[in-house]
Amino acid sequence: MKRAVLACFALVCLMGASIAAAAEAEPSKAAAPSAAEAKGPRGRLPAYYAEVVDEKQRAAIYSIQQEYAERIKQLRLQLEAVTKERDQKILSVLTPEQQKKVAELAEAAKAKRERQREGAAPAESKEAPTPKASN
Repeated sequence: MKRAVLACFALVCLMGASIAAAAEAEPSKAAAPSAAEAKGPRGRLPAYYAEVVDEKQRAAIYSIQQEYAERIKQLRLQLEAVTKERDQKILSVLTPEQQKKVAELAEAAKAKRERQREGAAPAESKEAPTPKASN
């Protein structure tokens, strides 16, 4: 049971880290639309729409997307806050030692992702796998 809770918590922490990374990447994306807005409404058409819509429909779709953009942004912020609250509550279930171990595992996973992004082979793959102790 403890393993399942710990595994779930680790997964939640990793999800939280990816949400945080996405939130950090958003400001750079937010700067681009301001330049595009000067040229007129732009957006991203839903999958497969580009081949079937005309310019009038395209403009209508962009307008609808703009209409919902602020609500969606607010809901994402709200979801992020609720997720953070949930993660803190889950973290409080663990002992300080477990919290430290989860933080170490999350940091190791983050470092591994960064190495993979840089194109380097993960260091762990070169070593023989270590057997996990069963609880």
